[in-house]
Amino acid sequence: MKSTLKLVLIILLLTYGIDKVVYLVLNKISDNVMTGQSIGKLNQFLSQKDSINLIAFGTSRSNHHIDVKKLNISSYNMGMDGSSIAYAATLIKLLPKGKDQTVILNIDPNKLFIDDYDGSDIKGLITKYNRNRTVKEDIKDINQDNVLQYFLWSLDYNGKALGIVKNYISPKYDYESYYGFDPLEVSETQAEQFKNTLQIESTYDCDKKKNINPLVWKYINVIKVFCEENNKTLIMLTTPTYEPVCKVQYVKLAEKLKSIEVTYKDYSGFFTQNKDLTYWKDKTHLSSKGATVFTEFLKQDLQKNNLIKPNN
Repeated sequence: MKSTLKLVLIILLLTYGIDKVVYLVLNKISDNVMTGQSIGKLNQFLSQKDSINLIAFGTSRSNHHIDVKKLNISSYNMGMDGSSIAYAATLIKLLPKGKDQTVILNIDPNKLFIDDYDGSDIKGLITKYNRNRTVKEDIKDINQDNVLQYFLWSLDYNGKALGIVKNYISPKYDYESYYGFDPLEVSETQAEQFKNTLQIESTYDCDKKKNINPLVWKYINVIKVFCEENNKTLIMLTTPTYEPVCKVQYVKLAEKLKSIEVTYKDYSGFFTQNKDLTYWKDKTHLSSKGATVFTEFLKQDLQKNNLIKPNN
């Protein structure tokens, strides 16, 4: 029995030691990666967040629709494909306290009125779990952590290590000129596929009695309070979709945000009177051409309402 316990102890100690060596090596590599969505975009945001004046957050529809440099030269687009409000809320809480900044958060009503949202998108920040207290606390708060991470820190890179190493060896782009906005170029094949999808009716379940997911509402309030207490101008908005569905939810969202005095701008139907298909990659994502047109209008509208100052 003693021999067995000793062997187990040795294995645990070796595992713990090897894990920490691997973790430190991965940290060293990842800290030098500034490209790609595995960690590069996050690293670049963390390196710039204290000095820039305007930051856009949200899903891929923020990432691909808002050319933030047209709104403010000192800006960054931290929209992330596959993310949702939990991911954005944690990053917003990492912004410098007290610095005057504009925070634009793209929110999509069709993703807010869902019963099963659990905040699992926050695991996109897992590489910072053992390196940033706010990230760790937020992940733990909604039970999206793994108990083994307390012992095996290298699990923070699970599923991301290969992408990080690839971008370390061969960066995808010149990050010094990159500011987070990823316009979508549309090929002839993609344009044809989009035309075909227009014949397919939406299957979205529009339940008029459904309310905003409680966890989503919690995050909205967390973001509101943080921005109020830290000199941030918060603008929540919804970028265009080809055919906005269940508009009753857009109205309900607007009413809820108005009740807590959060500025909300609904641009979902911006292109409904303009059926130029070259503005779209698919029903929910604008092409680079569409993003240019939308961002120009967004700039003028926000300036007209004194939500942002003229670019300089």
